[in-house]
Amino acid sequence: MNGTSDATPTRPPLMKSLLRRLVIALILAVILAIPAVIMSLLTNEPAASGWASMAAIGGLVAVAAAGPRIGVITAIVMGLLAPVSIIAGQTPITGAALMALMCLMLGRLSRFGLHRATVLVVIFIAWTLIAPPPWGPTESVVRTDETYLAWMGAIFFVGALVPVLIMPFLLRKMKRPAPVLHTRDEAVPYTVSITVLATISTYYVLANPTDFAGAFLVATILVLTQVGEAAVLKPTIYRVIGTILGSTIVVLIVAQIHSLPVVYLIGLILGTAAVIAKFGPHPWLYYTFITPTAVFLNALSVQQVGELGEQRLVDNIVGAVLVLIAAGLTIAYSQWHAKHGHIDAAEQAEQQKLLSLTDPR
Repeated sequence: MNGTSDATPTRPPLMKSLLRRLVIALILAVILAIPAVIMSLLTNEPAASGWASMAAIGGLVAVAAAGPRIGVITAIVMGLLAPVSIIAGQTPITGAALMALMCLMLGRLSRFGLHRATVLVVIFIAWTLIAPPPWGPTESVVRTDETYLAWMGAIFFVGALVPVLIMPFLLRKMKRPAPVLHTRDEAVPYTVSITVLATISTYYVLANPTDFAGAFLVATILVLTQVGEAAVLKPTIYRVIGTILGSTIVVLIVAQIHSLPVVYLIGLILGTAAVIAKFGPHPWLYYTFITPTAVFLNALSVQQVGELGEQRLVDNIVGAVLVLIAAGLTIAYSQWHAKHGHIDAAEQAEQQKLLSLTDPR
């Protein structure tokens, strides 16, 4: 023997690891299905189950990433924003104004490292803003119907709240990483980018009603735009690849599946996979799974799934180009600021204050 050890770090058996992931996936699928079943039974509306599951994904990500307190706030905000967004979407100018306000708030949350935990709020509310689901026996959309507005608020609130009530018990032994705070110089370019791009996009799609899936364009912008390391193009390109792969999945599945309930089930499964991938080492997988999830859970017919998939692909390309342009401008700003800017004592003091105040648990 030469004194060296032949021992190598052991990894959990593959079957054990796969079984653990399967159990987690099944638990998450059940959690996402609970609000869908509840709201479907209460409303007897086809759209209720899909939209409740979407809200549940938003609540689940919020509580898993930032804790129960942020999860509860997320559920309340989604419930209140849903009816407000439906009203605001009646005209392009009011819809764009609401989107600008949501993006500004998201930019502010980036200072506390909470933007990734809450970005799905803006993404899912963009759907009620641009293309709210049809309702009632005539399957129409009456944006001023108070009963409709109340039910939509309830769907989003209950959908987001269910995982918030359940997940803390499942995550009680899990240690969440501290949120990554960002300086003003990092948050400002991010806030400006998402506010300008998402606001203009919202106005455009509301002024052109034929683009009923325009929320995908807004979602692409919010998903791809980064803060802090936004000057790095490589992660952005990975996200573009993930969303395009997700659109390809839509096209392939639509070619084989002709049953809407099966489409919803696949959307629920992919949504579960997206939540798992959200906290995994390969973020591009999250974008690959969340893209078809939004398509399948929003569709009211199999034919519409194909139409949504086609629009999603176009919106991915357009949104990716806009984000890459914004990232390029951010690179230029970062390089300029690295040479001419500085963090003064006031900025350092504010960072310390943020550290003391930020406790999502």
